[in-house]
Amino acid sequence: MTANLMPMNLATLLDTFFAPTAACSGSDPELWTAPRTEVYEGDKDYIIRMDLPGVNRQDLEIEIENDSLTVKARRELKDEEGYRTVRREQTGAISYRRSFDLVRQIDPEHVRAELENGVLSITLPKHAQALARRIEVK
Repeated sequence: MTANLMPMNLATLLDTFFAPTAACSGSDPELWTAPRTEVYEGDKDYIIRMDLPGVNRQDLEIEIENDSLTVKARRELKDEEGYRTVRREQTGAISYRRSFDLVRQIDPEHVRAELENGVLSITLPKHAQALARRIEVK
C-alpha cells in the first residue's frame, strides 16, 4: 500500500486545478496519446513539464481558450535513409494531446513555453491579485 503524502483536500484541489481531459475525442478519427506530465506550484507561478520526444517546435501547438490550456504535438516517424526496417513498433505519426482546466488566478498574457531535449516546459504565472502578500502591522 502506498501512502499519499499530500492531504486529501489539497490533492483534490490540485487534481481539479490541472485536471487532464480525455486523450482522444469521439469525433476525431486520429488517436491522440497523452504525454507524461508533471505539474509544479511555486509562490509566483505553476510549471507544467511534458515529455515530447522527437517533437520539433514547428510541430507543437499550445493554446489557452476558455480557461483551458491545450497542448498538441505531432511527430512523424521516418525510415532511416540507407537502411531497411527490421522491426517497427509504431507506424506513421504519433500525435500528442493534453488539456488542463485552469483556474482564474493564471495570467494568460504572460504564459511562456520552452522546448528543450524533448521536454516542453510551460510557465503559468499567477495574477498579482492571487499572490500572497505580507500585511504590515502598525
